[in-house]
Amino acid sequence: MDLGVLIGIVGKPSSGKTTFLNALCNTSAKTADYPFTTIQPNQGVGFVTTPCVCQEYDITCEPRNSECVDNVRKIPIKIIDVAGLVPGAYEGKGMGNQFLSDLAQADILIHVLDVSGSLNEEGEQVKTGSYDPEQDIAFLENEIAHWMNGILKKDWTKAVRKAKTESTNIIDFIANKLTGIKISKPIIQKSISNLKLDASKVDEWSDEQILNLCKEVRLLGKPIIIAANKIDRPTSTMNFNKLKEKYGEMIIPTSALTDNVLRKFSEQNKIEYISASGSLSIIGEVSSKEEEIIKKIKTEILEKYETTGVFQTLNQAVFNILELIPVYPVADASKLSDQDGKVLPDTYLVNKGTTVKELAGIIHQDLYKNFIYGIDVRTNRKLSDKHELSSGDIIKIVAAV
Repeated sequence: MDLGVLIGIVGKPSSGKTTFLNALCNTSAKTADYPFTTIQPNQGVGFVTTPCVCQEYDITCEPRNSECVDNVRKIPIKIIDVAGLVPGAYEGKGMGNQFLSDLAQADILIHVLDVSGSLNEEGEQVKTGSYDPEQDIAFLENEIAHWMNGILKKDWTKAVRKAKTESTNIIDFIANKLTGIKISKPIIQKSISNLKLDASKVDEWSDEQILNLCKEVRLLGKPIIIAANKIDRPTSTMNFNKLKEKYGEMIIPTSALTDNVLRKFSEQNKIEYISASGSLSIIGEVSSKEEEIIKKIKTEILEKYETTGVFQTLNQAVFNILELIPVYPVADASKLSDQDGKVLPDTYLVNKGTTVKELAGIIHQDLYKNFIYGIDVRTNRKLSDKHELSSGDIIKIVAAV
């Protein structure tokens, strides 16, 4: 199955990116408290969670492209973690541009931030609380904008001259330059409009305006959600509360290390832990030290923030920021099954605004080519090709095949 969406995990060295990836994907990528532990990009598959429609019908589903645990559908998402960025990466510092390029196809970026302020801008240990983590947010946004600017400025003079002498469209030039990093033409048009730039007078654009355009394109085309990691450290709460006032829903308190610890205890059948809700209880034998650790996690993480924040960050990125919605296509509307009789086998994440006919194309091109109409299984209502889907829709596609 093509997982479609790609989530990029970014941040400076030692901020906890790989620990975050391990928590999300249940993997074991190398981790250490020194710069550039991650030399080649680590990839994995994480899961976003949403209530499964099986509970609505009180049936047992048979997932094929996803999982269903306790009536919660776990939908796979591809994730990539690259080496830590340092200021000046776009100029080749640290491990350089290759790591920015690794993120080129990412739809959204999760910035794993050391919210405790115990690492300097290079990812080196300093006195806890002595570094302002907001600097990291600014430098990451700056690095990506300058990286885009570097891509854009290649052949810029020639493109501007051509736009004036041959009346070519500068927007097409920009779109062509940035299409390789998954930036669409509508994003570019909206960015230009937001900044009130005149595309017909591109020869008058200053370097600052071009850089500002890159910042706006990044904001719209590659949004960043902040995972305020190491929230359990003494200085973290104060730093987080300050950042929360400014960044709102774009920042979530997290402790990736805590999530990994809980997963390990769960695998050893010592605890029952539900990551989505933060429910935690001891079910097996634990040592006094382990009991103390679990008690500390309950009081300092779960009672304060409800969860470790790892999966909440991913859900926020996919459902609230990218605005993807889950839909359930079926072949048999009465049995909610596919042609082989499997009940609710597939869940697709589609963009908000996706039409029924577009869903048919996502499933199979033959369904798109021979589309007649769709059926809303809940209401048994016929749906036209232009009908836009809603979250949780169960849809039957009727086609001449």
